[in-house]
Amino acid sequence: MSANDYSPAWEVYFCHIEEQPAFVSTDLGLAEMAPIASKPNLMEVAVALRTADESGFPEAAEWGMLEKIEDAVVQLLEEQLEALFVGKTLHSGKRGLYFYGEQTLALDNCVEEIKKKFPDYLIVSQATEDADWEVYFNYLYPDEESMQRIQNTRVLQELEEQGDQAYVPRPITHYLYFQTTAERQTAGKSLEEQGYTLDAVVEEPEEEVYTYKLVVTRPDKADEETINEVTSALLRLARHHNGEYDGWEAPVITDNA
Repeated sequence: MSANDYSPAWEVYFCHIEEQPAFVSTDLGLAEMAPIASKPNLMEVAVALRTADESGFPEAAEWGMLEKIEDAVVQLLEEQLEALFVGKTLHSGKRGLYFYGEQTLALDNCVEEIKKKFPDYLIVSQATEDADWEVYFNYLYPDEESMQRIQNTRVLQELEEQGDQAYVPRPITHYLYFQTTAERQTAGKSLEEQGYTLDAVVEEPEEEVYTYKLVVTRPDKADEETINEVTSALLRLARHHNGEYDGWEAPVITDNA
């Protein structure tokens, strides 16, 4: 994908950073192009919250001001440094904004300009060389379970748009793949003990590594808490047996069902 064809693909997810609860928002679409050779330097701008709650997140009244600061920082760094905004974090009483670019000498001047506009806030910055975009891939980009939760949210939104009643249990189908028949068989037995029905055991030769497919179904609610718990457990089970989890699907349950 070329830069001219690029469209941002921002997603937000919840995780823990240094054992503290955190929200991370990342432009996932950049993963197809990164690292970008012309932007080898990482720039971070951190804003200390003024009204952090016990979880390290801002009180409701402060969200608007944080958005104004973010907009000002992004606009200035894009204009003055041709920086690319790649992600942001919120945890432990601070908002972190992350950029990649070529020139960083004017970063301090840009931040001083931002401070003048928002004098009540502590705002700091730093720039480091990161040609491989390690911070983007290893810190901002979601891990496997976080990515699955993002995908869960997308499916749940589609169900909701169709009038689904999430609290109603219904058969939910899950797809798993394994490298050997023995690993698939062992995983299947474990899933049966957890109340799953084995719907299909299929060999897909076109898949060079994960050739052996397992399709299972179990009645569950289609709400966010349940789905995230179920898919996290299936991801861990698949990894334990050298396999991979490949998502789920569910019928829509409406008031008229």
